[in-house]
Amino acid sequence: AAGGAALAAYAVCARVQTFVSMPQTGITQGAQPIVSFNAGRRQFARVRRTRTLALSATVVYGAAAAGVVALAAHPIAAAFLTSPDDIAFTVDALRIIATGFVFAGVAPLVSAYFQALVSPASSYLISVGTLLLLKVPLVLLLGALGPVGIWIALPAGEALAATAAIAVFAWRASA
Repeated sequence: AAGGAALAAYAVCARVQTFVSMPQTGITQGAQPIVSFNAGRRQFARVRRTRTLALSATVVYGAAAAGVVALAAHPIAAAFLTSPDDIAFTVDALRIIATGFVFAGVAPLVSAYFQALVSPASSYLISVGTLLLLKVPLVLLLGALGPVGIWIALPAGEALAATAAIAVFAWRASA
């Protein structure tokens, strides 16, 4: 029964996560050409301001989305599922996964920032490197604990990816 409940929870969480991430994707896609244009014009104060505003916007939005999803986890789960056991399992999963929404927009935004500045190695390191070196190993490691381990690994992976992205940015800024 836990297998079916876990599968149902994953399906709901994946849909919610896709929906929640859309504005963060929009922030990233909106900031990228602004950064590129202003970097090309050598208007670096505007580049920094755009980066600061975009990072702030994605984190604030992510925190608000996390709060809404955590508070509304039961109605969200009940909109998709009918079994009380599946709903209860999904509510727990949604609340755990929601914590990652705060950080979810940071790594893609910093990766796009490096793309806009024509720094493909840094962008690739963040986009592919965090997936292969942080997120997948974390899911494999914590997945051994069962479904709850996977739920914990997902937001932990987002937090680690955000931290790694900021570290790459700081490293590149000091170089």
